[in-house]
Amino acid sequence: MARENNINNTRDKFQKFGSFLSGMVIPNIGAFIAFGLITAIFIDSGWAPNKKIAELISPLLNYLLPILIGYSGGGLVHGKRGAVAGAIGTFGIVVGADIPMFLGAMLIGPFSGLVIKKFDDLVKDKVPNGFEMIVDNFSLGILGGIICVLSFLFIEPVVVSVTNAMAGGIEFLMNKGFLPLVSLLIEPGRVLFLNNAIDHGIMAPLGLTQVAKVGYSPLFMIIGNPGIGLGILLAYWKFGKGNMKEAAPGAMIIQFLGGIHEIYFPYVLSNPLTLIACIAGQATNIIVMQLLHYGTVYTPSPASIFSVIAMTPKGKYLSMLIVVLSATVVTFLVASIFVKRYYRNYTGDEEEVSENLNENVGKEISSKEIEKIVVACDAGMGSSAMTASSLKKRLKNEGFDLDVIHTSIQSIPDDADLIVVHKELAEAAKKKAPTKTRIIISSYINPKEFDDVVKLLNEKRSDLKTSLEVLPNDNIIIDDSITTKEDALIKINQKFVAGGYTTEKYLDGMKEKESEFHTNMGNGLAIPHGSYDYKSEILNTGLVVIVNKNGITWNDEKVYLVIGIAGKGDEHLEILSKIATEFDTEEKVKEIVELGDKNKIKKALE
Repeated sequence: MARENNINNTRDKFQKFGSFLSGMVIPNIGAFIAFGLITAIFIDSGWAPNKKIAELISPLLNYLLPILIGYSGGGLVHGKRGAVAGAIGTFGIVVGADIPMFLGAMLIGPFSGLVIKKFDDLVKDKVPNGFEMIVDNFSLGILGGIICVLSFLFIEPVVVSVTNAMAGGIEFLMNKGFLPLVSLLIEPGRVLFLNNAIDHGIMAPLGLTQVAKVGYSPLFMIIGNPGIGLGILLAYWKFGKGNMKEAAPGAMIIQFLGGIHEIYFPYVLSNPLTLIACIAGQATNIIVMQLLHYGTVYTPSPASIFSVIAMTPKGKYLSMLIVVLSATVVTFLVASIFVKRYYRNYTGDEEEVSENLNENVGKEISSKEIEKIVVACDAGMGSSAMTASSLKKRLKNEGFDLDVIHTSIQSIPDDADLIVVHKELAEAAKKKAPTKTRIIISSYINPKEFDDVVKLLNEKRSDLKTSLEVLPNDNIIIDDSITTKEDALIKINQKFVAGGYTTEKYLDGMKEKESEFHTNMGNGLAIPHGSYDYKSEILNTGLVVIVNKNGITWNDEKVYLVIGIAGKGDEHLEILSKIATEFDTEEKVKEIVELGDKNKIKKALE
């Protein structure tokens, strides 16, 4: 057990570190694609050579892309101030360097952000009022300038040496024919959801160094080749049985055409021997690329066949097809052996006895209604985006109009009410957001655990309806001392907030509604409620009733009965309609006022 925990902890640390590395690159993928396309089109051997436009390539590679990485790295540590510090610090290591400083940017960017964070923590609550902007700007300028100079004088030469050494090591492996051996390390790491870390954190920086020399690099296709995942899924489609076989065709489309490789990782994890097929396919991929002198101008991201085509240099399309096809065929042939063995004694019984990943889910959830669902994955892009989209569609069909977003595990927002995460990343999500309720899924394609999400939402909605009355006795106020509209609105909102019906901001919504439309009905009745823009501040449907037999001044008129409304969704429309019908005359309003008893008033309103 201890050994298993150590393995899980090590894996979680690698996943966290990998997510941090990829978090510096993935937000800037668009810039990398722009660089890749400009390179592929306008270099001397490109689709449309143009010497003038090709002058953009070197500044993009050596300045813009590293500075963007440094900016993102600093931002991950300390927001906007950290990001600016990261950009300043990174500039110090790119000036004068004759190679792309991506590894340097990944170091100096977060370091610069950390320096600013430590300074801000040190002076927190110690800056005199009115001097905040001066301190912020000068501290960032001074510290950023110091880091920039130190980076230029001392850090840049060290990073250049390390980068050259690593690139030389890769070239040595390639020249000696040993590069295929890296598949022994890369494929196990990939299926543990470290694909983005390996691709963007290791292969991309080294590959760009090769691009600067020869215009392309095979390192970009070590993770980017979609043929390996296609081979695994083809084997399950051909020789598998049950749900995995049925899901394989859809997974192939998503993986090969959409570039979401995470879709096939569970297939490998469910039958670990198929990892041998992935290693064989990767080794083949590398060998064939070396034989054909093939590579792309940047890593295909997302790694679909379309991205591979877009990043392939002119004249290398046949080589590209051979590389992808060979990786697919070898992976398929080897995986077929283990898939057939896995299903040799298959009876279908395991389909009926599946692991309940969410048996105790929901016990720790707060009393607040679930409004924001976050689907989290390693990088927060392909797999989580796909799952979030299908979950939102499923919930809409079930009658839930909720905010469903996707993000990386490291960026799970504080206002998330429910986290949906793949079982292989569940521990990492738990460590990042230990107090959040989690639904664990076994697949990224319409997993059966979506039923658990729907069940939890239905239970939550039912619990809230039974635990919160629309009009408890405590929400009925008989008080002749409330004489103004402003006092009445404040009292109503106090009751709403105390009872868990609205947030404090709902008061602003009621005031705004009064400025748009007088809620005084002209018969001694006022029905204040929030404007549409404050709909999100309503947590549960509720009413607050105020009775004043002497009258409350409401837009130069007297009202004797005030019914404050907080309607979740469109429920306020039904309530407004009912009140308007029941109390359409002044006589009916006075009947309620004259009751003078909370129980009688409540019974009359029901």
